[in-house]
Amino acid sequence: MDGYFSIAAESLEMMWQNLQAIVPSIIAIVVLLIIILVVYKIASKAIYHGLRRTVRRKDEIKTVMAIWRYIFLFIVALVLILTFSGSLTAAGISIGLLSAALGWALQKPITGIAAWMMILIKRPFKVGDRVIIDNIKGDISDITMFYIVLSEFGGTVGGEETSGRTILIPTALLFDKPITNYTLSDAYILDEVGAEFTYETNLGKAEKIMLDAAKKFTKDAIERKGKQPATRVFFNPSGMQVKVRYNVAARERQQVMSDITREVYEKVMKEKDLEFAYPHTELVWGRRPLRLQGNSLKA
Repeated sequence: MDGYFSIAAESLEMMWQNLQAIVPSIIAIVVLLIIILVVYKIASKAIYHGLRRTVRRKDEIKTVMAIWRYIFLFIVALVLILTFSGSLTAAGISIGLLSAALGWALQKPITGIAAWMMILIKRPFKVGDRVIIDNIKGDISDITMFYIVLSEFGGTVGGEETSGRTILIPTALLFDKPITNYTLSDAYILDEVGAEFTYETNLGKAEKIMLDAAKKFTKDAIERKGKQPATRVFFNPSGMQVKVRYNVAARERQQVMSDITREVYEKVMKEKDLEFAYPHTELVWGRRPLRLQGNSLKA
């Protein structure tokens, strides 16, 4: 019996010694896990509140939080493997190869997510802005994690009127393509309407007609921007080029340009000392000039 008791005592003593040897490691692991959990909770709360200020859609917030959770777990796994691995070199090489393979396979999705995060943080544009991305024009109707949804303008027609088509642009393209935002600072852009008049025309009257037309159709822009339309005059081979420049709401550009053009045309056609210049041939015979139009001469 004494032999059995001695064997049991020796076994218990060995177990106690082994337990004493691993207790520091267990305590270290528990403390490390507590620290990791606290860091995760604090970081998650900060990210969540930041997203609530910039992201409207709840599903996108949930998606970002899920991505953050996986990234955090991946980092924790790397740290634990490197800390408790018997061979740090071998573990580092394996993890490096795995990371490279995953990065190559998920290059486009990761780039898209990074571009989406850039949009949320830097705010180069927002829903409702009028933009040109990779020569594609449109009004932004939605911004998702992997696509920007554009309501196209132009495209099927000349000018900048809505075509009715919807275009999806991958967010991953944003790092490689130029972006033009019509409405980043405000809703107004500078535009112009030009007309060419003969050298014999009353230039001052022509400028006044064009200025009055621009003021008539851009009253709202003048009030908001505080800038009046202005004219610019240039020499051309066939006559004097007069351009009126004005601020206009980006989405009204085409309509306002058409309205000003029609107004200028109707006013000029009523004036005897104003005449539009256009390509033609004029022959002077005696005192009466003859103009060649088509195949016939007209006085």
